[in-house]
Amino acid sequence: MKHLIYAFAITCLFVTSLYSQEKEQVGSAYFQAVDEYKVKNYNKSIELVKSLLTDGKSSYEFYALLAFNYDKLNDFENSYKNILEARKRKPDDEDLLQGSLAILTRHKKWKPAIELAEKTIPLYPQNPEVRYFYALALSERGASKTALSQIEKAKAGSPSDFRMLELEGKIYYNLKNYDKADVSLRWASSLNPNSPEIWNNLALVQESLYKTNKKLGKKSQANTYLTEAKECIQKASDLNGESNTIKENSKRIVALSDL
Repeated sequence: MKHLIYAFAITCLFVTSLYSQEKEQVGSAYFQAVDEYKVKNYNKSIELVKSLLTDGKSSYEFYALLAFNYDKLNDFENSYKNILEARKRKPDDEDLLQGSLAILTRHKKWKPAIELAEKTIPLYPQNPEVRYFYALALSERGASKTALSQIEKAKAGSPSDFRMLELEGKIYYNLKNYDKADVSLRWASSLNPNSPEIWNNLALVQESLYKTNKKLGKKSQANTYLTEAKECIQKASDLNGESNTIKENSKRIVALSDL
């Protein structure tokens, strides 16, 4: 994703109705709010932005920064309300539309995310982030094949983004196309070896490949996949041993025996 926060750092250029000294004060307060956001002091950042709005200062960057702060606090209602306020002031802005999709998908608002993505893609067809969010929402709504076509287009614009490959692997897994899921998730793990979720998902894929080859009587291949499944779930456990999902998967996979 583009670093939206940097796009908003030029806020004082947009506050054209203020005198020079006031512009400096607005810029100082805004940049302080940005700094508070960066160090995860979200409530403080919100307080600073609201003080600017209370003083009658207004710019799309203010509302966007509020939206991202509220998003970090898991407050969807205020987050989306403020991103909409930002978009009122700068309609069809690529960063704001992209940010809106990020907020919608993070809070699992799949239907409005699909609707917004379908309006945004014709405006910015080369934006891989928009297609990624579209594919994510589609996959969650069961439109796996359409989601895969969008992921292919997203990958073309961002081939080294592990999220694209991770989502692709999960979709293939749900479609029971384990060989393709294996390829996608192996690639994702090479790009982001510190993700417990990727290792966990890769372990599930290899567990399924073990069972498939076992049914076909391919003992050697089955045992190879089982060994890899155990290695992957161990990596996931090492990275996030507190995850109940990983604990459950680890218990089941470790209990499986070679043929």
